[in-house]
Amino acid sequence: MPPTDPIAAVTHADPYPYYAALARERPLYHDDTLNLWVASSPQAITQVLAHPAARVRPPAEPVPRGLCPGPAGALFGRYVRMNDSAEHARLKTLLRAYIDSQPAPDLDGAWPLPRIDAAGVDRYLTLAPVYAQAAFMGLPPDVHGACATDIADFIAALPATADAARIERAHRAAERLQARMLAYLHAPQAGETLRRLQQDCAQAGIGMDLLAANLAGLLFQSCEAGAALLGNALVLAGRRGLRQAPPPDAARELVAETLRIDPPIHNTRRFLADEITVDGQRIPAGQTVLLVLAAAALAQPDTPWTFGALGHACPGQDLARRHAAGALAHLLRAGADAPALAASHRYRPLPNARLPLFDCAKDAHP
Repeated sequence: MPPTDPIAAVTHADPYPYYAALARERPLYHDDTLNLWVASSPQAITQVLAHPAARVRPPAEPVPRGLCPGPAGALFGRYVRMNDSAEHARLKTLLRAYIDSQPAPDLDGAWPLPRIDAAGVDRYLTLAPVYAQAAFMGLPPDVHGACATDIADFIAALPATADAARIERAHRAAERLQARMLAYLHAPQAGETLRRLQQDCAQAGIGMDLLAANLAGLLFQSCEAGAALLGNALVLAGRRGLRQAPPPDAARELVAETLRIDPPIHNTRRFLADEITVDGQRIPAGQTVLLVLAAAALAQPDTPWTFGALGHACPGQDLARRHAAGALAHLLRAGADAPALAASHRYRPLPNARLPLFDCAKDAHP
């Protein structure tokens, strides 16, 4: 059976024929069941992304209510990924320059030690991208694990269903992340590119609290999408019968193919602060538009839709590919049985990320 709607498609065994039909036959429509608009063609998605009234957060709720007030809400509210302000746009440009100029580290010793049973692989998927990002940023190795734990606690509090205990853990994690990034900004071992980033931010009138929050934001952005890319690459490796770690070039090509045929991020949302017109269709203010990136990717396979586009395109696309390839090779060298894992998995109940779950007895949160 095909998926019932674009949200259900994210966890469907094979949603891609559905996505292709959606982009071809229903490029823009209102889904009465989901109570939102759905844009699935490259043209419609681009028009929404380019419109200044289409915001990354609901105008009346810039930060999830459950995180307010408190440190987790303050941290979330500073992320460039979650803002449309001019100041955040300037900072995003500077962060992109920082990522492009930061030398790539040797990650051979940077990976967490994986357990190769299903539960251990699930945990590794969410840890490895944060470890790799922390190493790339030059954070000391002894804090990589703490960063990964804090990011996991922060993410666990984002769903509206998060209970008080999860939210309290997120507040404490946010405090630690902010303090850790501020300390690193002022540490003697901070690298040349980070010092240059600080100088550029000072010249642009961007405060260190905002910069520190967005260094934590680089870890945050790497987690869910990175875990999904790594997990889907592992599934593809298993379906190919791969049991040994491939050479670096072959690992990178397998990750590139994963992005083409089973991408990690399937959709994103925009919230309308004003009425807009898309493909001749007027959409009132206050509406939500679901942008089905996986459908657009089938219509335009040479465009990296899974990493977003225009002002909120992910600045770390090449980085994500390299990290996923390295993490996959490390996991296979540790003895993970990719064919067995690929033969028995489903997907975590997430609304936009296609993240495999190999310990099928659990619905573990990423």
